[in-house]
Amino acid sequence: MMASERFSRIAELVNEKDFVSTRDLSEQMKVSEPTIRKDLEELDRQGILLKVHGGARRLRQQMILTKGAELDMSQRSRNQRQKDAVARKAASIVQDGDCVFLDGGTSVEQMMPYLQGKKIRIVTHSLLIAQQFADPGSELFALGGRYIPEYKMFVGPMTEQDLAKFNFDHAFIGCAGIDLAGKTAYTAELDTMAIKQKAMDKAQKKYLLADSSKLSIKGFCSFTDTDAFDAVFCDDGAQLGPDMIPDNCILVHLPPQEA
Repeated sequence: MMASERFSRIAELVNEKDFVSTRDLSEQMKVSEPTIRKDLEELDRQGILLKVHGGARRLRQQMILTKGAELDMSQRSRNQRQKDAVARKAASIVQDGDCVFLDGGTSVEQMMPYLQGKKIRIVTHSLLIAQQFADPGSELFALGGRYIPEYKMFVGPMTEQDLAKFNFDHAFIGCAGIDLAGKTAYTAELDTMAIKQKAMDKAQKKYLLADSSKLSIKGFCSFTDTDAFDAVFCDDGAQLGPDMIPDNCILVHLPPQEA
């Protein structure tokens, strides 16, 4: 059985039984326990299941993510391969002369390398994005306001007032979680929700970026319907069925992993 087939079968078993032991998976897949442990590490990294001592558990599909529960930005380094694929695809939309809003969050932040060399104007409330900016052919406008260290972004009434002065060709929005079937995008708290909604109101086109790990998370705040976006970018690591993919969802193919 190939690794991709094992991944699919393991995910099915974990979702059916809530918990499956490494030993049981080894016997069913007819591979060694060390091989299964490596499979579980990869599936955990992709956000498909939770690797625990002795096996794997199903992710809680109704996990509510609040500001206090969410990892700070320095810890949210998982799923880099998925985030990179989504960011690269989203950045391909941007053309010379565009004015774009870049939301906070690691998925949107990873667009920056793919925007290099484009003669554009960027507006953001994210310190992570501002720190990466070093393109003499472009301009960056950093919004001020109340600083949230765990998100490394500015929020609040001052930020919203500054944001209201701009108009955008494209707004790229991040999220804490997404329910594709229910067409709902979530954030973890109210301050960032207001920024996202204001930026969407000021944009000609708006896009949501969500790697596949976000599909298992329900945030504290429902900030918009996914139909409000011109496109929702997500990677194909979650192996979604056709009935779970809305018309405006663009599934980005993940490149093979480096050996």
